[in-house]
Amino acid sequence: MATKRTSWLRTGTLTVLGLGLVYGAQSFTDKEKTRVEKTATTSLVDQTWYNNEIVNSDPTNPANYALTPKYECGDKTEEICSIKAPSNGSGQPDMSHVLPSGETVQQQIEDAVANTSTNTTVQSFRSNK
Repeated sequence: MATKRTSWLRTGTLTVLGLGLVYGAQSFTDKEKTRVEKTATTSLVDQTWYNNEIVNSDPTNPANYALTPKYECGDKTEEICSIKAPSNGSGQPDMSHVLPSGETVQQQIEDAVANTSTNTTVQSFRSNK
């Protein structure tokens, strides 16, 4: 009886050691690693920005725009009143954002000023008085 007990004990110990060796050997093999990378996302949602400089402001200067209007837009086409553009992350419109047409927001503003007409970016004009 003592030999059967010793035999089972020896067999059990060898089995546990064998499984430990197999598991340990597998931990050294190369496995495909799943890699999670964090990326910064920037929201490119178009927002309406209002030109809050009243007289002869530079319409391509993002610092001249805010999300709340100081002045009302009107029917006059003397100066840009509002534009649609995504934020640059600093509370200003992103003038270098490329639109689906291939133009940047700044280029569309310049085109609207040259043609005194609205487009995808420039939503309205106002009087500069």
